[in-house]
Amino acid sequence: MNQTLTANGKQLAAKLIRAQVGAIFLLACVFSLVQPIAGYTYFWGVVGGGFAVIVPTALFAWRAFAIGGARSAKEIVSNFFSGEALKLMLAAALLIGLLVFTSLPLSAVLSGYIAALIVQWLAPILLLKST
Repeated sequence: MNQTLTANGKQLAAKLIRAQVGAIFLLACVFSLVQPIAGYTYFWGVVGGGFAVIVPTALFAWRAFAIGGARSAKEIVSNFFSGEALKLMLAAALLIGLLVFTSLPLSAVLSGYIAALIVQWLAPILLLKST
């Protein structure tokens, strides 16, 4: 049964990541259509901003759902806390890196970042079958 919970958590995390990637891709396409003169600069800005959320979220899910079972409850809690800390630090580093070391438009990067966060916040409502 505990392995089932771990498997369900992994499946839910995979659905979240797919939803985030889909939303970012759609937003990136819209940005590139609205700003055709800039070429793909806005597209890659949205993608970069979105992946500054998606990559840390995927690493958190991998770490959080690595172990299952009642006997390893302390390790599960430890993995959640360390995974969340890793997620926050990596997200900040990726976002700062995008803004400092690239010439991508700020509006595109932040739009991708915020869109991925919104999908992450809405995922429990949209992806869970029970209400």
